[in-house]
Amino acid sequence: MDEFSCRRRALFSGAPFSAAIFHNWDAANGHAASFAYFSGCGVDGAYLVLRKGGGVVFANEMNLRQAREGCAYPVKMLAHRREGAVKQLRKACGGGKVAFAPHEMSAARFLALRRKAGLRLFDASERIGNVRARKSESEVRKISAAARIAKKILSGLRPWDFATEAQLSAHLKARALAEGCEVSFEPIVATGKNSAKPHSEPSATRLGDFVLVDFGVKKWGYCSDFTRCYFRRRGMREEKAYLKCKSIYNELMDCLPECREGKDVARLAEKLMKRHDMPPLIHAIGHGIGMEVHEYPHLGAKSRDPLSGAALAIEPAAYYAGKFGVRYEGMAVRSKKGWKEI
Repeated sequence: MDEFSCRRRALFSGAPFSAAIFHNWDAANGHAASFAYFSGCGVDGAYLVLRKGGGVVFANEMNLRQAREGCAYPVKMLAHRREGAVKQLRKACGGGKVAFAPHEMSAARFLALRRKAGLRLFDASERIGNVRARKSESEVRKISAAARIAKKILSGLRPWDFATEAQLSAHLKARALAEGCEVSFEPIVATGKNSAKPHSEPSATRLGDFVLVDFGVKKWGYCSDFTRCYFRRRGMREEKAYLKCKSIYNELMDCLPECREGKDVARLAEKLMKRHDMPPLIHAIGHGIGMEVHEYPHLGAKSRDPLSGAALAIEPAAYYAGKFGVRYEGMAVRSKKGWKEI
């Protein structure tokens, strides 16, 4: 059984729906990850309809050849007129419940499919997320490649070759392109007080003696995510806090085999933060990562998301309002042999 058939089988195993529909956005707005995950392609404006026994992609005439060359399922041309397209999708989906991913579909398209096509749309976010969370060997190779490239760029980074946060951010994006990648998110570059804001945006602020860089690349459709802090002087209070975050990260990595669900990682992190006399986290200890930089499993205190087969970004951090913030972030994947840092 090929990988895409395995993904479809996992989606429908014990499912309360009989079909699933995914739509891929226009490239200008970014591709829908679930469409690509289940179809194997990224054709603009196309629909994928899955049933237990197979699937079909509907693409417009402009992208028909591209779809037939890259999609894992048979491709049909989407009717030019809306009425014809509605009939195609309704027939392909059948009369039962139809799974969809709400965060990957606009409200306008949702209403059109429900009202005009008469589809009984079913929110399958959690099921889709958990299927995507279990990474195959081929996915792990792609994620690992993205991780290697990001770490290479960060390990060779010389922040003070640049005057401002914005200049350093532009350099990181250029380096990603030079490595044949794109950034997996807008780089976070923060110096001084700006680092106390977890999602600080690069600005014209001149780089001080301490710089936080949160950066990742996307390679072959899969993301990486790392955070490193850089110090122009040794023994700074920021460096001492950063080294504590790094120690907590290493302890978490050692204890990951004991964790089964997202909440286990969160609770372990809380204990370690207290043990190292660090302030409580103001965000999750980490997140799943794959085709999107933030995906299942969630690592919140109440998360029942299973960790089996997952790829994680783990990011212990400490923020001191109005002063500074630090974090150390790395990645790990879980295989049959256990957890492996990448």
